[in-house]
Amino acid sequence: MKTDIAQRIGKKIAHARRTAGKTQAQIAERIGIDTVSLSRIERGVVTPSIPTLEKIADELNVSMAIFFDGASANAASLADSIISQLEPLHRDDRLFLLEQIRIWAEKLSG
Repeated sequence: MKTDIAQRIGKKIAHARRTAGKTQAQIAERIGIDTVSLSRIERGVVTPSIPTLEKIADELNVSMAIFFDGASANAASLADSIISQLEPLHRDDRLFLLEQIRIWAEKLSG
């Protein structure tokens, strides 16, 4: 079970890092660990500490909650996930998707 959690968190970190256009070496240096350690975190070999997760999230300019995405379906957690998906998109694409979400929310709510 611990391995599954470590792997899920590691995949989320790797995805956020790639989305930010950063290398493992860049992030590792900025947070004060070696590249091998960050690689092990991203592969789920080790589970990072909360302070390390905070540093990674700060460097990637994301909410720490995205690393735990999928563990909760509450609106705030989902909003953080949506934000992380929308951030790399062009403004017009973000606005288009926002309108699609509004339409679907109206349709599903009633």
